[in-house]
Amino acid sequence: MTRNVIIHQVNDWSVLNSKDEVWTKIDLSTPDVNFGIHRFQGKLWSSGYVGVGRLYDKNGRHLQSGGKEHIIVVTSQYGMDPWQMLETVMTDDEYDDYIAEMDADGKSLFHVFYDQPLIKLSQDTEQNGELLYALNFSASCYNLCRKGVKKTMFHQEENYASKVRGKIEIKKNIRMNTCKGRNDRFYCKYIDFTEDNVENRILKATLLKCKDIIGRRFTPTSEVSKRMAYCQNAFRRVKTVQIKTSDFNGADASGLYMYYKPLLQQARCIYEQKYYTFKSEDGQSITKSVFTIPYMINMESLFEFYARIVLKRSINTDKYSLDRYSKRLYIQKNVKDISEVERGIHLMPYCIPDIIICENESRKPIAVIDAKYKPNTLSSRSDTHQLLSYVLLTDVKRCGFVFPGEYCRAKIMDTTETSSLPLAVNSLNYYELILGNDIDNVSEALKQILP
Repeated sequence: MTRNVIIHQVNDWSVLNSKDEVWTKIDLSTPDVNFGIHRFQGKLWSSGYVGVGRLYDKNGRHLQSGGKEHIIVVTSQYGMDPWQMLETVMTDDEYDDYIAEMDADGKSLFHVFYDQPLIKLSQDTEQNGELLYALNFSASCYNLCRKGVKKTMFHQEENYASKVRGKIEIKKNIRMNTCKGRNDRFYCKYIDFTEDNVENRILKATLLKCKDIIGRRFTPTSEVSKRMAYCQNAFRRVKTVQIKTSDFNGADASGLYMYYKPLLQQARCIYEQKYYTFKSEDGQSITKSVFTIPYMINMESLFEFYARIVLKRSINTDKYSLDRYSKRLYIQKNVKDISEVERGIHLMPYCIPDIIICENESRKPIAVIDAKYKPNTLSSRSDTHQLLSYVLLTDVKRCGFVFPGEYCRAKIMDTTETSSLPLAVNSLNYYELILGNDIDNVSEALKQILP
């Protein structure tokens, strides 16, 4: 299942150490497997993913040296906490819209590699992967419960009074009823269906385990907790039992219930997680997992959603609101649907800004902001053109970017010594917001941007 490992600790969007020959052996053609590692300007770079996983060579094999697997652990170079961000995003009322949009683009917010063996980490390795497994399992379980839980057929026998169900068991009916002069009773055997089968017992037990993990970070009133409650209600007729490894061998996910297969696979991986007790620095005993399921989180998309939610919750809601997520701004005049656009021209049909802030009273856009998970000190031609196209389509007087950073603030421009930079475009003011883990100052920063 696991073996000794060689850990490579790197940051996202960073240049990799060229002296470490392991990077020359990895497969660059499958960035979704090797955490988006790619070559740019003659150097190897990490990408916008964080997480823990194995490194693979060009033949699809795990990279090893002396019998030890090469493991990559990627963290955010900006100090962003992906678990806090996930908690914020997954409890937002637009979360389903975020995921639907990513699915339509063939992307995912995070990926858990349940089909891979567990990875053994050192005791001091920082990883909260179990929260991601729990969140992923609860989301998958919620979708399964909405489709319908599996029911198993079984034969039931019962002695009925004054009615017949199924067929009469002649021998048992004579012995239990006729011989006793109870001709008003009929011993029957019939087919019934039950939800209390091994598959549902496994899912319910795993759900309760995930509930305990999620309960440490999410409030009972959060959307995640509500979905957990929905699943528990769907499994209310299923017994709560202790799951054994042999139970997974007896589980069946075929035919109409093929959609059970990935859930059972997830459940097995979660149950194979091992925990050990260690002594912390203050002498207290703590229980910690040193095994993790490989996973990676798309920090670029996560930051985009996180920035949108933080701004939505921080603006003065009496005056402003955010336009709906993924709103399409059609470039062709008087076009409101993709079916109406001109075909066969060298012009994209629409743009989708990350954040459009509108006045409540007029419903007109007053600011457009784009989220970028990258350093705020490097200029970008494509990002500039992107932002100016949003300005052109919305006719706003305020625009800017939001970047990750150590703490939240509105960036002060060197030339103007204010948070705004006048642009030579129709009295347009440009701003940059820096967004960190501590979001208490976001409201004050927004006051420098919004009138």
